[in-house]
Order: sequence, then structure tokens, then C-alpha cells
Amino acid sequence: MQNDEVVIESYLKVTSERKKRKNPARWDMLQSITGAILAIFILFHMCFTSSILLGTEAFEAVVGFSEGSFIFGGHGIPLLTTLVVLVISVVFVAHAFLAMRKFPANFQQFMIFKTHKCLMKHCDTTLWWIQFLTGFALFFLGGAHLITILFNSTSINAITSASRFVEGNLAEFYLVLLVVMVLHASIGLYRVIIKWVPLEAPTTAQSNVKRKNVKVAVFAVFIVLGVIAFIADFTWIALGKSL
Repeated sequence: MQNDEVVIESYLKVTSERKKRKNPARWDMLQSITGAILAIFILFHMCFTSSILLGTEAFEAVVGFSEGSFIFGGHGIPLLTTLVVLVISVVFVAHAFLAMRKFPANFQQFMIFKTHKCLMKHCDTTLWWIQFLTGFALFFLGGAHLITILFNSTSINAITSASRFVEGNLAEFYLVLLVVMVLHASIGLYRVIIKWVPLEAPTTAQSNVKRKNVKVAVFAVFIVLGVIAFIADFTWIALGKSL
């Protein structure tokens, strides 16, 4: 009987004393915070890697800046990059486990949601489905990328990065990672904004327009930077082959 009550409370998020459980709301907020941090980091990361389009000197300058060269008299400290990667890795893992709460727990729940999506045919429901699929893929692709960077964080430069693209046969991997990352991050940031930022308007139609504007703005930023990063990936490949 006690187990049944726990199951019911987990669905209703209300205790037997009719008090709302606060943990789910806190977990939702932490999921949104960690997701927003990762989405913003991805935007800066795409700008960072795309600097190769301006030449190897520009990329080296960005690497030096990220290592604090503007603070330490022109000489960066690679350890700073390692610390950043460690922090992002912790946020990444925390976000993944928080997000897993929303995943279908079994095949039955999976089929229920799939049926719901097909019946609703609602854009935001479909976006959540894409976010679910890309999030699952990103856990492995992004995790592998973070581990690779973590073990090479003290030797990041144009030559080693280009060599990793070609000699490590990772060109296709990074291209797939870029597409999955842009899709997941753009949808996630859009959902965070409409969930936590007040977008109320006098009429439902005006509220829908605001939501649409937010969606267009977020997707436009990620798509533009994603296309630039995609072109940059081919630049990395060409650079690696020329070494």
C-alpha cells in the first residue's frame, strides 16, 4: 500500500498530506539552468572553432585569449582550459541525468508519447521529440568529445586540432556532432525561454506571435553559427590534409 502511494505521489507530485512536492520543480529549474549554460557555451564554442576561417593565426589568438593570455602578459595557461572542460563536463553530466527524468521509462510510455505526438501534430511536441532523440545521441557523442578535449586540453592549437580531424578519422564524427548539437541546443534554449521568461500578452494570438518570434530568433542564431561552423569543419579537414 505504501509503495502504491509513492507511485501515485510521483505522478501527481503531491504528498498524502496534499502538499505539493518541491523537488520536481527544483529539478526542472536545475535542468533549465544547466541546459542554458551548455547552450550558451555551445554558441561561444562554435565561434571559437570557426575562427579558423580567418586563418591559423586568428585561431591561435583565440586559444591564447581563452587561456588568459590577456591577463598573464601574453602567455596563456593551458590549465585554465582544462578547468573549463572539467566544469562543462560536470554541467553536461548533471544536465543529462536531470533530463533523463523526462525520458520514457519503458516501451509502453514510449508508445504512448509517440501516439500522442502523432495525434496532436503540434510543433512544440515534435520539437521535444527531436530534442529527446538528439539528447540521447548527444550524451554519447558529446561525452566522447569532452573526454577527447580533456585529455588534450594542454596542447590545443591549429596543428593538433587539424591533425585530430584527419589522422584520427574524426571528420565525419565532428560533422554529425555539430548537427546533433545545434538541433538539441537550439530547441532546448527555446524551450527554456518560453518556460521561464514571461511572454504573456493581452490576447492568445499575441502570445503565440511572441513565442514564434522567440523561436525564429533562437533558431536563426544557431543555424547561422551552425552553418559557419559547418564550413569551418571543412576548413579543418583541408588544413589537416595539407599537413
